[in-house]
Amino acid sequence: MLGATPQEAARPFFAEALRATLLPQLTTMGTLGIVSLPGMMTGQMLGGVSPLLAIKYQLAIMIAILVAMQLSAYCSLWLSSRSAFDCRGNLKFH
Repeated sequence: MLGATPQEAARPFFAEALRATLLPQLTTMGTLGIVSLPGMMTGQMLGGVSPLLAIKYQLAIMIAILVAMQLSAYCSLWLSSRSAFDCRGNLKFH
């Protein structure tokens, strides 16, 4: 760690893990309505709702999923980092 705190030493790894968590969902959102029509959006359009309203609902759901994924990844990384280091900042070997 060369004098860094455990949080400073783990920051690049946390950033990479969060980026890897977000990438699949962001690519799915990028193709929304162009390449693929998700089930909820298709069902709404078949039910008679305007396509713009169906797209808005689908985007709201996709953003909610993205936020939930980001929060769960962050919380799991934070909790695991607390159990990975001892009180003096040394990495525990279990």
